[in-house]
Amino acid sequence: MEPSKCLFPQEIVKNIKTPLFLVNPAYDFWQIQNILVPGASDPHGNWRKCRLNIHYCNTSQIEILQGFRNSLLKALGEFQQNKEGGMFINSCFIHCQTWVAETWHLRSSPRIKE
Repeated sequence: MEPSKCLFPQEIVKNIKTPLFLVNPAYDFWQIQNILVPGASDPHGNWRKCRLNIHYCNTSQIEILQGFRNSLLKALGEFQQNKEGGMFINSCFIHCQTWVAETWHLRSSPRIKE
């Protein structure tokens, strides 16, 4: 692998030989706030509320977020075909969900069939 590509998850998973299970939100708020729409790129504050709470996003912002989600899924497309791994990509507006127990166990946490 070219050293410059090791920063891209879709490239590094190609070189992992052990089974791998990915857990990631499609709407990772850290990525939205720091990569998709960093504060410096929003001088008029059009994204300020949306960046912090997805419920404040307007229709065009939602479309951009869905495009961001689709880019993630496309990047993981090759990995999805891997029979030695799997993934759980949810639609939560969150970051670092696997190591923060509150993400999974709060009363307000999403539940299947609730």
